[in-house]
Amino acid sequence: MSPSTPRRALLTGASGHLGANLVRQLLQQGWDVVPFVRVTSSLAGLEGLDVRVRFGDIRDRASLDAAIVGCDVVFHTAAVYRNWAEDADAEILEPALAGTRNVIEAAAAAGVRRVVHTSSCNTVGFSPDPNQPYTEEHFASGAHVPYVRAKVASERLALELGEQLGVEVVVLNPTGVLGPHDHRITPTTAFVRDVFRGGPVLPGVQNVVHVEDVARAHVLAADRGQPGERYLVGGENVPSAQFIRHVFDLTGKWPSVLRGPRWLFLVIGWGMELMARLRGGEPALTSAMVRDGHGRSAVFDTSKAREQLGFVARDARTVLEDTLRWLERSGQLRA
Repeated sequence: MSPSTPRRALLTGASGHLGANLVRQLLQQGWDVVPFVRVTSSLAGLEGLDVRVRFGDIRDRASLDAAIVGCDVVFHTAAVYRNWAEDADAEILEPALAGTRNVIEAAAAAGVRRVVHTSSCNTVGFSPDPNQPYTEEHFASGAHVPYVRAKVASERLALELGEQLGVEVVVLNPTGVLGPHDHRITPTTAFVRDVFRGGPVLPGVQNVVHVEDVARAHVLAADRGQPGERYLVGGENVPSAQFIRHVFDLTGKWPSVLRGPRWLFLVIGWGMELMARLRGGEPALTSAMVRDGHGRSAVFDTSKAREQLGFVARDARTVLEDTLRWLERSGQLRA
């Protein structure tokens, strides 16, 4: 490939929150991008971009094989970001595993050198001590939330298959991703939206990161990431009191802190799950979320990504401010 030839990347999950921002980042840096989305996906996040969308499904190997031709790198961001489903294995876990296997195998068959696999800080786990940040050396075990179980299993599978098939797999573990172009409203954005509306803040420490910074980290990982390594990409570790202060400064609302014994939140989670089964929709809190997160903090050490990738993150106040602007612009909040 000559220096003037743009690099070509297949991007799964291109219509999602991270995907839409990553498409923009790649285009800005001169890449030739192949956005890969399902035919049922909304393309609102890609509106106005000079790209040719390829339709397919990561569970359909043939559609991947057709889209990956001529690509140098694959960014695998596609995932079912849901914390609950009546049949969680069929709706969340199995698509994650089948899709990851197909992506790595298709990359190997096409001679693609590198796959940047988007995982989550949830696979690292949450610290019981807010003063002891977790690093990439930690790996969550025994998770109950279906989304976390899917992320843990698919991350392990990606690394194992990459080693077996000679594909350089680099894993990124973003923290709470917020910011523009979240048209479907992820659970992370929904939580912050509700806090902006006056809802409670979780106790302990939160770590939020700007989606544009996460997108840049993916591009950096394509060049600088070490095969077989995982990188936490996050922002500040913000105690709940500071988080509340940021929300008050931005909205004039002073959120409360959601406190209570574990048993109480388990009861609330079970009740919300029951209502979801009876009325449809998804519960804001589940018993699995309580079992995995109660008494723990999202506190992380992101120095590895800074030192090895050159990753830089915006401060939490800026992340929340940009998220507020997006929610207002998209009609989720009144200005």
